[in-house]
Amino acid sequence: MTTLPEQKQGVDELNELRMRNAFAVRPPVQEIRSLALHPAMLVALYILCFTGVGLAVGGIYRASLICGGCSLLITLLIYWRKPRTRHHASIIVIISLLVLVFGTVYHRKHLEAPDYDPQGPIGY
Repeated sequence: MTTLPEQKQGVDELNELRMRNAFAVRPPVQEIRSLALHPAMLVALYILCFTGVGLAVGGIYRASLICGGCSLLITLLIYWRKPRTRHHASIIVIISLLVLVFGTVYHRKHLEAPDYDPQGPIGY
């Protein structure tokens, strides 16, 4: 924990602190921008992800699984290469995994009722 100074800082001391802060080594803006994904690519990835969700809701499971798989692979690459966009990649990975899991479960035919139900319409 830092301690409070005994006396106020003088004008010269404040100017020296300001000068030190002004000449501090900072990365250039271009390098910071290169660590983030371009917004157009990010929008396209969100559209791909939510297209998979829409196709799964609509019952077109194979296409939704393809969209979910593609968006999952692309976001894993983004998570690895672009550190300033990792929060978006995490959100898209969660949505893609949900689409893949539920799309796979509903794509399987074992959840559907059989054509011939020996228990009848009551279910006993």
